[in-house]
Amino acid sequence: MAAPSTTSSSTQMDTFNTNLKEEVPQKMELNDATGQRVETSSLSSASIKAKELTPNQLESQPAGAVIQITRRAAILLFIGLAMATFLASLDGTIIATALPKIASDYNAKAEMSWVATAYLLTFNAFQPLYGKFSDIFGRKVMILFACVTFMVGSAGAGAATTMTMLIVFRAIQGLGGSGLLSIVLIIISDIFSIEERPKYQSIIWSVFGISSVIGPLLGGAFVDHASWRWCFYINLPLGVITLASVIVFLRLPFESQKLKEQLARIDYIGTLLIIAVVVCLLLPITWGGVEYPWNHGAIIGLFCVAAALIATLVYAETKAYEAIVPPRLFKNFNVATIFLVNFFTGIGFLGVIFYSPIYFQVVKGNGATASGLKLLPMVLGLVFASILSGAIMAKIKDPRYFIWIGAALVPVGVGLCILLDENSSMGEEIGFLLIVGAGVGLILQTAMIAAQASVEKEDMAVVTALCGFFNSIGGAIGIAMCTALFNNHLAAKMKELPADVLMGLAKYPIAESITVVQTLPAELKAPLVAAYVDSFSYIFTVVCPISCVAFVISLFIRRFRHLDPSEMIMGAA
Repeated sequence: MAAPSTTSSSTQMDTFNTNLKEEVPQKMELNDATGQRVETSSLSSASIKAKELTPNQLESQPAGAVIQITRRAAILLFIGLAMATFLASLDGTIIATALPKIASDYNAKAEMSWVATAYLLTFNAFQPLYGKFSDIFGRKVMILFACVTFMVGSAGAGAATTMTMLIVFRAIQGLGGSGLLSIVLIIISDIFSIEERPKYQSIIWSVFGISSVIGPLLGGAFVDHASWRWCFYINLPLGVITLASVIVFLRLPFESQKLKEQLARIDYIGTLLIIAVVVCLLLPITWGGVEYPWNHGAIIGLFCVAAALIATLVYAETKAYEAIVPPRLFKNFNVATIFLVNFFTGIGFLGVIFYSPIYFQVVKGNGATASGLKLLPMVLGLVFASILSGAIMAKIKDPRYFIWIGAALVPVGVGLCILLDENSSMGEEIGFLLIVGAGVGLILQTAMIAAQASVEKEDMAVVTALCGFFNSIGGAIGIAMCTALFNNHLAAKMKELPADVLMGLAKYPIAESITVVQTLPAELKAPLVAAYVDSFSYIFTVVCPISCVAFVISLFIRRFRHLDPSEMIMGAA
């Protein structure tokens, strides 16, 4: 495409604005150098009418051609994007309450953990790849690929006749699910200017938080009243809604290339190394302290291989023509700092959200459904904080304040959770979790906005995908770390119990089922619950300083320097 002169583009814009006046607040221009859109103003909720082009017409537009999206199309597209987020988040948690029934049906208790592990591995391994791939193949192609892949995995998992078949299709689900959330956030950064973006991203993060809690409840309902297979089949009609909205309403400028040229742009070595690094890192984290002791040769060996692969990846990406993970991102002080904040926040948040339901079941005697419902204060805090920060940030235009407040609230909330015991009131439980949720809600989307504002447009998609990746990989490490520490501490505390209590406990399957605790005689239940309470307090005591690390790191995020009314870029090293 031939780039028009500055005078020609200016004349075109003046003519367009004269004809439409203020009817179309958002306009996007094609940049013939990158094929990406250039925002010239923000999309307002008052957007009225605009010109829509088919993909072929869109690709054939000359550089400088103005592309708009109507308010109706934006709303319907956004519904589909929110649905995609709901699917990706829901599937990570809905299976939790169904796993015992699945293992029982297949008589495969030993392989039960792989149903969750397979999804976790592919979700994290492919998440950082979607950013660069969406630049190469286009946002629309990649979100359709992710959605179709996710639906294929869901259909196969629902129809699985063996545990092996189920595990394979769960891995396929993870491949699709990792792209759904990443591409949704990337598309939002394409459609909305940085001033408007917080409002819409806050809704996406709210959907993410809500579906994380709904998942276990819905899974339990399917197991009790229908079939565990509906944990997967439910994704099919929801996926159709996402597909329809994307196919019909998603119209983004994209410089079309031949498939051969697109394939030539892929960093194959970097892609394979990233996948290998994540697998070799997550497997020992998942197995350690569960399948094998932490000092087992397999665990140590995988960690060593992961370290060697990371070093190889760093070297390979510095030599790559179009790197999957551009090294320049980590030379940007703000971006590297935000990645670390996301990583340590993930450790703290997932540690709390994973062990709080166990606390409610073991110590307070709540059922699985009730313990899930007790997480609602955390989710409501996340939702409220996300929406509030999104609304205020449009005026303040500096996300650092929200990141600082959120990063301060998380360790405060986690620290208060140390006080939870068998006598804690419902008010304390609600208040402590509400603080944690509010802190995380302030961090997640504002940190992503800060990272997006710290890079040029060609790195927008990659940095968006990596923000989610560092948060999720931090969460995976946090859960594994907390599990190992909890089990070791609980075992140590039980050894300190009186001999008569230990002899009495030996008659009950307390190692196989945590719910047995509440059925024990009072003389056995009290000391065992005390051991659990001490172990929960120990976990939160460990997580609290880790959350404080996120706060300290966040203080180094540099302030914004304003470039023009519609764009902000933060100071970089």
